[in-house]
Amino acid sequence: MLVARDDPLDTYLVHHPEALFGKPVEATVLDPANPHVLAPQLCCAAAELPLTPADLPLFGPTAETTLDALVAAGILRRRPSGWYWTERQRPDVDLRGAGGGPVAVVEESTGRLLGTVDTGSAHHQVHTGAVHLHQGTAYVVDKLDLADSVALVHAEEPDWSTHPRDVTSLTVLSVRQTRTAGPVTLSLGEVEVTSQVVSYQRRRISSGEVIDTCQLDLPERILKTVAVWWTVSPEALDEAGIPEVDWPGALHAAEHASIGLLPLVATCDRWDIGGLSTALHADTALPTVFVYDGHPGGAGFAERAFDVATDWLAATRTVVAECRCEQGCPSCVQSPKCGNGNNPLNKHDAVRVLTLVLASL
Repeated sequence: MLVARDDPLDTYLVHHPEALFGKPVEATVLDPANPHVLAPQLCCAAAELPLTPADLPLFGPTAETTLDALVAAGILRRRPSGWYWTERQRPDVDLRGAGGGPVAVVEESTGRLLGTVDTGSAHHQVHTGAVHLHQGTAYVVDKLDLADSVALVHAEEPDWSTHPRDVTSLTVLSVRQTRTAGPVTLSLGEVEVTSQVVSYQRRRISSGEVIDTCQLDLPERILKTVAVWWTVSPEALDEAGIPEVDWPGALHAAEHASIGLLPLVATCDRWDIGGLSTALHADTALPTVFVYDGHPGGAGFAERAFDVATDWLAATRTVVAECRCEQGCPSCVQSPKCGNGNNPLNKHDAVRVLTLVLASL
């Protein structure tokens, strides 16, 4: 039995059950050459038993280069018989895969540790003033101390929820692959994403009414990762009947829906990936939609999206076009993680954009 949630992926599966029952087991996506993934694994292997040259093929073609970097950093030691772990304690590996140590969530009045939040999510989930749910109990964050990696909270059942707002910019560092199809170009490459949580809204739970907006003073976060992106020419958008004033809303809606449907073709969650859309990007000089891996160095999701782009974007278009809502809803183009409060969004022009992209590809 599948109890469907109000999101694009579940909407698609409810209306297209053959995607679940008529397909082979989903593809597990991993980029083993990512040094953020490979280096800790080599350290763990060397700590169990010294690595030998005969072992290197097990870890892929970039293993020796990564080992040289670990030796240069003093983490491993090279001897004639192989590579050795140099510390007394075991390697410190982040099992959550987000990079950096976890942020402890502590009940201030008792000092009780409630749990942890990975560093990458702390700014959104446990910022000062946030409502944080833990095992069915609501807590309000009194203070997020980034220096000590701790969020101090107290139990409270407010009649409001919190929704962080952020600003994001993206720079293309290099392009690995590209496919040009008429007015549309599909690309894969390395990017640098700079994001900052700048405020949060408090919304009444019963009605969704915005009570107020509170400013936050949190540092920027920089993520170097892998992204897939597509551009479309302004002339093609004009011919598709999308006025220039509606380009941001159309691209934004298409971005949200494509993020929501990427888990259909890659083993990930929408919270593992991010996106950015703009009517004119500085690096492409064109209307562009980016979808990027939320893990340092990339986790293989963007590569998978590039390889099966037509299947991915066709499912995305189907969800948006078949949704019965008038202006867009959480089942198609609205996103629970949008830093701009789901504004602007244009559902009908998103269908036109996706139709144009698919026809070209």
